Amino acid sequence: MWPFEGRRAELSQIRSAFAGSETDVVLLSGPAGIGKTRLAREAVGGLDRAHPLWITATRAAAAIPFGAVAPLLPDGTGSDGSVEVIRATARSMGRRGGGSRTVIVVDDAHLLDDASATLVAHLAAHRLAFLVLTAPADAQVSDAPARLVTDGRGVRIEVPPLPQEIIDRLIDRARADGLDAPARRRLHRLAHGNPLALRELLYGGQLGGLTELITSRLTRLDPESLRVAELVACGEPLALALLERVVGLAAVTRAEDGGVIVVERSGDRRQARFGHPLYGEVLRSRLTVTRATRAYRALARALLSTPLRRRHDTLQAAVWQVEGGAVSRPDLLPAGVRLAIAHADLQLAERLARAGCAARPGRQADRLLAEILALQGRTEDAAEVLPASPAAEAGDEMAWAVTRAKTVYWGTGDIEAALAVLDDWEDHPTARASRSWLLCFDGRCAEAARLARDVLNDPAAEPRAVMWAAATASSAAGFLGRAEETGPARDRGLTVAAANTDTMPWGPFEVNVGAFLGLLAGGRPAEAQDLAAAEYRSAADAGAAMMLACWALLGGFAATARGHLHDAHRLLAEAHAGFAVNDTVRLARCCQAARAAVGAMRGDAEAGLLVADADARAHPSNRIFTPWIETWRAWTAYARGDVAGAIAAARRGAGLARRAGYPAVEALALYDVARLGGRPDPVRLDGIDHDLAGIAGRAVRAMGASDGAADLEAAAGRFRALGYDLHAAEAYTVAGHRHRGNARVARAEIAEAHAQELRAAFPGARTPLLQATRLVTVLSPREREVLLLAAHHTSAEIASRLGLAVATVNNNLARAYTKLGISGRSQLRSLLRTPASEAFPAGETA
Repeated sequence: MWPFEGRRAELSQIRSAFAGSETDVVLLSGPAGIGKTRLAREAVGGLDRAHPLWITATRAAAAIPFGAVAPLLPDGTGSDGSVEVIRATARSMGRRGGGSRTVIVVDDAHLLDDASATLVAHLAAHRLAFLVLTAPADAQVSDAPARLVTDGRGVRIEVPPLPQEIIDRLIDRARADGLDAPARRRLHRLAHGNPLALRELLYGGQLGGLTELITSRLTRLDPESLRVAELVACGEPLALALLERVVGLAAVTRAEDGGVIVVERSGDRRQARFGHPLYGEVLRSRLTVTRATRAYRALARALLSTPLRRRHDTLQAAVWQVEGGAVSRPDLLPAGVRLAIAHADLQLAERLARAGCAARPGRQADRLLAEILALQGRTEDAAEVLPASPAAEAGDEMAWAVTRAKTVYWGTGDIEAALAVLDDWEDHPTARASRSWLLCFDGRCAEAARLARDVLNDPAAEPRAVMWAAATASSAAGFLGRAEETGPARDRGLTVAAANTDTMPWGPFEVNVGAFLGLLAGGRPAEAQDLAAAEYRSAADAGAAMMLACWALLGGFAATARGHLHDAHRLLAEAHAGFAVNDTVRLARCCQAARAAVGAMRGDAEAGLLVADADARAHPSNRIFTPWIETWRAWTAYARGDVAGAIAAARRGAGLARRAGYPAVEALALYDVARLGGRPDPVRLDGIDHDLAGIAGRAVRAMGASDGAADLEAAAGRFRALGYDLHAAEAYTVAGHRHRGNARVARAEIAEAHAQELRAAFPGARTPLLQATRLVTVLSPREREVLLLAAHHTSAEIASRLGLAVATVNNNLARAYTKLGISGRSQLRSLLRTPASEAFPAGETA
């Protein structure tokens, strides 16, 4: 049995009602499977001085007066429904003693026969028993107990769906081997917070469970209501006006009265949907091909008879025509393809594009299909489909050239051949923008940035060109060490994208991807991670699977850079699952290489297999990521004990970054040499024009010095400010070791406290600097936690923040002061402040 979780508020409400003097009845209401019965059991089992009696009402017992409550009736009492039976039972209940209060739980109270309902209501009304009832939300409970609730003698508790975090815990309990994010989101959507639905989705339909209940209800539907349900299953949510066109309002009303569908307002429209997502899932699984075809054709005919004013109408009309096998308006299919791309549903886009090729053959249709195949990463298939020359229609020439150039680059990695395709349009802003984006991915960021700036400064540039140029400009700026330029370029691109979402829905996504890469490569991983997290949430809300996989990947990159290994592991695993479906720009290799590095730093055994898989996916494209791939490779070499190989890989990464002109990437790769036990040349770091090089150079020199603790603390503070938490924790750890070696116990404890605070984000990290210098600390974890807060917070504030008593805070603080040999907050603030202020004197840059 699953643990009982997520019902604390409802438990408290039931127990308060039992303990109070005004309440005699609690009615637990909610849909089937939501957990009403389990809640009642848990609540009653936790009541003090309660004598529980459990009654389960059934349809069979409802045919017999007092049938459900037979266990309550005293021996010798007849069951003729007379008042005497109620009186005799009341007398029997009144004679119960022992200081306990009788609690009668009636499960499925809506099935009580009238006599039983009258009896339990009588016992509650005369305070001979406390009554707990369960009933479905849409069921009618018998009048007698229901009146007690409406008259103020009872409370009705609507049992809500379980929150997402509880559903996740139940999933994890059921699937010890884990579940990928797409499958997890599907379970969230279908279970809808219903624990019984979740159990059936995880383990298959259970006898007497929710699936059987739904199937039973569907088989009892009259033909008209079943037709309505089938239409809703094919088009959910379905506009009421459209549904009415097909079957009439009377049929819709009948289906709603039967509890199969609900009609609700959504803005200025009324829409029909199922009361629970599992209804649609069950019905679609039972729908025959011919019945589904009939439903889709009816929906398509009804929708095509309208003006198709809403943007989503065009996509629905395209899909329903294809699903119904009768395309009467082929002109809608290309627009449907574009809208499917906007939803990042490339499988649907391909189906619609292929249907378009069949319904209206031609070079333009073939070019559109090739574009979809290229977006899926199927470049060989795209090359076969793409016409040798563009269609004659206006505007298709540029679209053909862009598709052809992308197909060549992502298919072969031959950048020169790809650029040659665009040569005939070298003066066109869109061709230059496309060229800049390809050059950026190929690692030629300086050239890409120049082209992008030209496009952004061109007043004749169309919106598509501006968005691509903005994405290139922000990405290239970061790699070139000018992260401050990322924001303005992104803002320019998003402004244009916002004004053109109908025609170019992927614009914001492309602009934000460029901005993310610029922030991460430019040395701002915390900002990059915030951007990725926000866009990930948006993609999840929109159900855009392809965008979700991309943001999972980029979020994983940022988490890896920061050292947040658990988040990186989770996000990169999700991204890998997504790229198994679509790998538009060959990012699966990067994903596996990053996963290998994260696994190596976590001590995972499969890290070597992951880097081997990444190498098997090697391709001439995407040269922009090769320095990162080499530094990730360095950590996998270290994990298998090849320290020399690890240092060599980090040096290769630094060399690749230097040749490409990526200053921040080079600085971090050189610093990895030191982190892995090597000795990078500080003079080379001095020659890199970027703040990170200054921070890394100071840390490298400090590591090579006999002491250097203050400089290490200063570097740690700067790393932390930028978001490089693992780098900061390592520097603080080494600084603490140096302080302790020089008998500066208090300073050592402060440095180690900072390190421990940071390590909460990566508790299992195994890097040389974290492992080689394990400190023997004199402070307890709680003392360290309180000490760090005490510099800027009162004891009362700390107590509130940590959930402690003020006296407990003061006791921990006093012990810490004694151990460190300091007298109070003034000296503590001095200890915390000194390294950061002394590390970079005024006028000296990092």
